[in-house]
This record gives sequence, structure tokens and C-alpha cells, in this order.
Amino acid sequence: GILEVSTIPPINLGYRLQYLIQFPHGCIEQTTSSIFPQLFLDVVRPLTDKEKERTKSNITKGIERLKLFVTSDGGFGYWPGYTQSDAWGSTYAGHFLLEAEAKGYFIPGEMLKRWKRYQKNKANDWRHNNQQYAYWDYLQAYRLYTLALAGTPELPAMNRLGETKNLTEQCSWMPAAAYAKAGQPEVAKKIVTGVTMSITPYQEMGYTYGSDIRDMAMIMEALVLMNDRPKALTILKDLSKALSNQSYWMSTQTTAF
Repeated sequence: GILEVSTIPPINLGYRLQYLIQFPHGCIEQTTSSIFPQLFLDVVRPLTDKEKERTKSNITKGIERLKLFVTSDGGFGYWPGYTQSDAWGSTYAGHFLLEAEAKGYFIPGEMLKRWKRYQKNKANDWRHNNQQYAYWDYLQAYRLYTLALAGTPELPAMNRLGETKNLTEQCSWMPAAAYAKAGQPEVAKKIVTGVTMSITPYQEMGYTYGSDIRDMAMIMEALVLMNDRPKALTILKDLSKALSNQSYWMSTQTTAF
């Protein structure tokens, strides 16, 4: 049995972590998902010395493994040795590397430099296309957020996306997070004025590897950046219910976020 005592709504940490904390392996999404949450374990609960060593080892090995995915354009392939970059996987892996560096882990400077260049090129090449699926815009939204997180916001591309009509809820909250991170909170609030926080249930095994629960976690991150903690708490309660329901299956990415 597992007893969880917490000052926040229960997130069933013990059960969910068993699914994630492991030696990093698999595709770019699985490798990143297995190590990303481990960066923040010490924030959620005290770790034993053994847990600290194991976590540090997993993250370090994960960073080394990510080097195997790097493609010639600076992105990351879906599998080691692939020559074509995976759009969401490249942003996701880069997001992890930025957070890992901020936590004190060594990330090769050239690796991040080439990734930033890749992200900027993709961000500037993007144009909204009504014939494309919504994930095309979502890819851009997440990409722009990570560039802002890297301290190199691509404002012209952010403006283009922010001015696009009929974006989905997910595609509105991520640009808002990017503007908040870029020091423009008023623009962030304007973008999401009247935008709902609820996401229609779905599971996606490709493209963005997403789900409604994953997207709610991303919306909560945007709300925290915008300093709107009351609304963030509302989402946290909904996430708590999903995480505490052990019969509710979650993908690696959903669990990680």
C-alpha cells in the first residue's frame, strides 16, 4: 500500500511515478517523458539519498541518450539515427534540456545553440493553413513557448499566431504562456480573454502525443506564469481526480506533464 500525505490535492504520486521513473529508453517522446518529471521530484517531496542518486543518474543518462537523436538541422529524430526531425519531439526534448540546464545539469552548448536555431527557423517558416489539422498550429504554439523559455522569444511569429482567427483552446493558451514568459502579461491576458479552460476528451498517439489531461496541465502552467493561481487551482483539482483514478490510463507524455 501507499500512503500519500500532501498539502495540495492528491496526485497519486507514488503510483504514477512507478510508471515513469526508470532508465530512459524508447523513442524521443518516451525517453523525454521518463526523465522530465524527475527534474522536479525534490520540489514535490523529500528524497532519500538513494533516490537522489538514482534520479540524478537517470537524468544524466537521459541527456546522453538524447544526443543520439540529434539530426543535421538541430532538431531531434523520432528514433536514434533518424535523419528527419520530429516536430513535437524536438520541441519537447528541447523543453526538457532547458529545464535541466536551469537545474544545474550540463548541456552541451552547441546542442542547445543548434536546437534554438532549428526552432527559430521552424517558427518563422510557419503559416496558418485552414487545410491543416489543428495540431499544426499547436506545434507552433508550443515551439514559441519554448523559445520564450530559452530567453529568445520570436515576437513576429508570436504575433502572427496570436492574430490568427479560430484557434483551438490549446493553441490560445500556449502563446499566452509565451507572452507571459517574454514579459508581456497584458498581451497574454488579452489572448485568452473569453477562452475556455475545458478541453474535449481525446487521446492522440502521434503528432503531439497529447490528451485532454496533458493539455489541461499545459493550461495550468500558462495560468501560473500569468499569476492567475485561483484558476490554476481549479484545473489542479480536475487533474487530481484524473491522477488519483488508477483505472484511468495515461500515456507517458500525459503522466509526465
